[in-house]
Amino acid sequence: MQLGGLIRKEFGRIRSDKRTLILLFFIPVMLIVIFGLTTGGGPTKFFTAAIITKDSMPTLGNNSTDASYDSIFISVVKDKCSQFGFYSYYNSTTEEEYQNYYTIVLQLLKDDLVDAVLILPENFTESIENATSDDPFVKSVNPWILYIVDGTDMQASNSIELALQEPISLFRVEIGMTENFTVMYPSLEYTVPFWESQMLNFALGMMLPLIIIGTTMNLTSLSIVSEGPLPRMMLTPTAKNEIILSKLVANLVIMALQSTEIFVMVSFFGLYSLGSLFDFFVTMLLTGLSGVCIGLFISSVATTEQVANQMYLMFFIVLIVFSGMFMDKEISPAMTFVTNLMPLVYSGEMMVGITLKGLPLDPYSSLMLIIISSVFLLMAYFVYRFKKVEV
Repeated sequence: MQLGGLIRKEFGRIRSDKRTLILLFFIPVMLIVIFGLTTGGGPTKFFTAAIITKDSMPTLGNNSTDASYDSIFISVVKDKCSQFGFYSYYNSTTEEEYQNYYTIVLQLLKDDLVDAVLILPENFTESIENATSDDPFVKSVNPWILYIVDGTDMQASNSIELALQEPISLFRVEIGMTENFTVMYPSLEYTVPFWESQMLNFALGMMLPLIIIGTTMNLTSLSIVSEGPLPRMMLTPTAKNEIILSKLVANLVIMALQSTEIFVMVSFFGLYSLGSLFDFFVTMLLTGLSGVCIGLFISSVATTEQVANQMYLMFFIVLIVFSGMFMDKEISPAMTFVTNLMPLVYSGEMMVGITLKGLPLDPYSSLMLIIISSVFLLMAYFVYRFKKVEV
C-alpha cells in the first residue's frame, strides 16, 4: 500500500474516533474559556495579612505604652498597599493576650483565610523614634517586623520579603522617616501589565504544555494497539516503517490543527507576549511533536488498549512530577539529569521566555524537544518492527 493511502486511512481512523476528537479539540477550548472567563486583568493582591501589634505592651525598663506608629503602619497596610490585602489586626497589651491572638492567627493561616501574619514588636514606636535620634548609640537600634507565612505555599515563601518592601516603604514615607536610606517599591521585571489578563498569562507556561502533551499523547497512544486491520496488513507488501510514518504524519496534522485552535483561543482571551507570536506558535508545535512521538511509543509497546491507557497515565504523571514545575530541578545532580529529559521543562521555559521576557526561540530547548521526540519515535519504530503480531 502506498504511503498516501496509509495516511488517508489514518485520517479516516482518527475521524471515526469521536472520543479522542472531543478530548483533543473540545477539552482544551473548554479549559481556556473557563480560565479566561474566571481570571480577568487588573492588579492582584499577593497576600492577605493579619497583624498582631505588641506595641502597647510595657517592657522591662520601659513602662511607656505609646503606640502611635503601629496604628499608622496598620492603616498603610489596610488602605494603601497593592501587594497586601488587610484581613484583621489584634492589639496585645499583655503577654497572655498575645498568646491568645497568636493561636487565632495560626488558625487563620491553617484555614487559608490569610497568607501572612505581621507582628509588630514591643517598643515598636520607641524604636522608630530612636532611629531618628541624633544619639549614635540610640540610633543603632533599628526597628524590625516579624512575619509568619504558610511554608506550604511556595510562592508566598519566595516572595514575602520582596512584597514587604511596599508597606515598609509606604510607612516610612508616611512618617517622614526617609533619611539615610533608599527604598524602592517592589517592581518585578518582565511581568504582565496589570491591565492585561495576568492570571491567564502567568499560567500559560504551565497550562499549555500540559494540555498539548496530555491530549496529543492520548491521540496516538491507541493508534497502533487498537487498530484491527494492522496485523492483516503485514501480509501485504506494506512495510512497518510506512505504517509508523503514516501515523506520524496524520497525527502531526491533527496536532497542528489543535495548536492553531488553542493559539486562537488564548489570543481571544488576552494573550500578552513581548516576543514573537510565531515563535510562540512554533513552541506549541514542538511540544505537540513530543506528545505525538511519546504516544506512538506507548502504542507500539502496549499489547492491549488497557495496557496502553495505563502506560499513558504513568507517562503523564512522570512528565508532570519531573517537569520542574513543582520541584526545584537543581536539588541534586540526579534530579537535574532526570528533569532535563522531560519535554515539559523546555516547552514551559520557552513559552515564559517568549511571552514575558521577549526572548526569541531558544535553539537549545528547541533542539532538545526535537531530540526527545526523535528518540521516542525511533524507539517506537524499532519496538514495532520486532514486535510479533498475530494475524
